[in-house]
Amino acid sequence: MRSVMCIGVLTVALGVIGCQRGPDVEKMADGALKSVALDDKVDAHYDKGAHVVRLSGTVDTAAEKDKAVDAVRASIGSQAQVANEIVVEGLNKDAANDMDSGIKERFENLMEHSELDSNNVDLRVKNGVVTLEGTARSDADRTKIESIARSIPGVTQVVNGMTVDEKHTNVADRDRAKTRDRDVRGTAGTKKPEKQ
Repeated sequence: MRSVMCIGVLTVALGVIGCQRGPDVEKMADGALKSVALDDKVDAHYDKGAHVVRLSGTVDTAAEKDKAVDAVRASIGSQAQVANEIVVEGLNKDAANDMDSGIKERFENLMEHSELDSNNVDLRVKNGVVTLEGTARSDADRTKIESIARSIPGVTQVVNGMTVDEKHTNVADRDRAKTRDRDVRGTAGTKKPEKQ
């Protein structure tokens, strides 16, 4: 009886562990590419930390590129973002690399002249796809950094894998609360001038 109970508990525990693992996003993406007969031209790599499926490889036409991206997006749904780094055959790869270098240089210049902290921002550019990683001080900063990247000519997609540094967020929230409390206290005893 005791051994049957132990086996039951072990089975339930293994079932819970298996459910927590979640779907294999990379396998789903590979299956989608196979279903549209592009698995021999396009590779899918899943970055679990950033929740991004990176598609790379070389296809013959822009239509094949779109077909691969659409198939993978349909397959994985909201499990991850899709970074489209596929190259279309015949396009000048040197020009694409020069464009990527220009995007990176422009981003660094814009960040340098902004009020945002760029010390913890990692930027990757491939075929016009910008991937942002690292930490931001707040969700607003994370969004502003993404907007800066999107504003650069030649950027075709931005994958924002940045996280918000909670210790900075709590300090910023506390500072805003102090300012708000001070503003409220500072105006509590004053009267508005009467209209004449």
